[in-house]
Amino acid sequence: MTGPARPIGINELIGLTILSHVSFAGARVGLTLTALHLQASTFTVGMILSLLAMLPMLLAIPGGRWVDRIGVRWPMIGGVALVMTGVLLPLAWPSIGVLYVTAMLVGLGYLPFHLGAQKLVADIGSVEDRRHHYSLYAIGFSVSGFIGPTLVGFLIDAIGHRLAFGVLGMLSVATLTWLNLRRAALPDHGGGQVDTTASLRIWDLLRTPDLRRLYVVVALISSAWDVHQFLVPIYGARIGLSASGIGLILGAFSVATLVVRLVVPLFLMNVSEWRVIMIAQSIAAGVYAFYPLFSTLESMLAMSFLLGLGLGASQPMTLSILARSAPASRLGEATGLRMTLVNGTQTVLPGTFGALGGLLGVAPLFWAMAALLAGGAGSLGRFLHRRG
Repeated sequence: MTGPARPIGINELIGLTILSHVSFAGARVGLTLTALHLQASTFTVGMILSLLAMLPMLLAIPGGRWVDRIGVRWPMIGGVALVMTGVLLPLAWPSIGVLYVTAMLVGLGYLPFHLGAQKLVADIGSVEDRRHHYSLYAIGFSVSGFIGPTLVGFLIDAIGHRLAFGVLGMLSVATLTWLNLRRAALPDHGGGQVDTTASLRIWDLLRTPDLRRLYVVVALISSAWDVHQFLVPIYGARIGLSASGIGLILGAFSVATLVVRLVVPLFLMNVSEWRVIMIAQSIAAGVYAFYPLFSTLESMLAMSFLLGLGLGASQPMTLSILARSAPASRLGEATGLRMTLVNGTQTVLPGTFGALGGLLGVAPLFWAMAALLAGGAGSLGRFLHRRG
């Protein structure tokens, strides 16, 4: 007889998350560059990326409740299977229509994997370990956020758009194999009894002041993150950068998030999460204001790196606040609401900015984001001043 499976540890979970997120982050960039290669308009590119987030936006909250109820095993395994299917489709049928389907499948598949992984992070170790674990988790995202776009950019230049998606598919196969080998260690039941009465209306979560403030911050930070991921490939293609150059620019952003997330636990453990988020928004606002004034690969690498430094510290801080402020039995649902906001910005902004970019150009979109971030930093500054 064999004993119970060895529990999933934080390092193994981060490894799984990196492998899965490389496929997702690579697919996002691959969709943009492949659509542009197929002569798609800015608006069409925006609509494809909107579909990447539309179903997750609609399903994140019920998906979070589902994970709370049945555990993480099958949501994580099933989610990776959907991502794998999505990224392999352009390998066989490279067309604009297929890119729409790929976007929907990849977005829909990554949602349950991500919800399950975040719940596991909260469940591993003690409550005191959570901030450290979320910092490590965010560092993992920085690693995969660098590998995914950079890998796809170089693959497209070296072997073409179709085979680049094939490589992403093989990475998803590896993730799915790993999960299946360790599925006995993945909980197949919720962490507690999930009440389904009317008292669990989503608005109940927003009665907590910190959660209300957090969700506003999440929407703003997510917007800043996604605008960069959307505009840089379009801007880079317009000024004649190669796919590998665009991938390096996006990769520089992720390298910066890795650097700042390594520094935050060492020097800012005694600084409140809200103050770190305010500083992040202030830096990002300044970078966005100057970003469109540069048009060389070297200067754009520098601006992307600076923006990554500004935004990179925010994610572990928001996850730490979420885990502390949300009821334990509803953490999946609270995470789902956060993902609804994140995916809401990813759904609305690409199409909107794609349409506006065709009319106004790229620069006003950067400046609009700078203004929003400056307003958010000012609001948090006033809150911190009142709190003393």
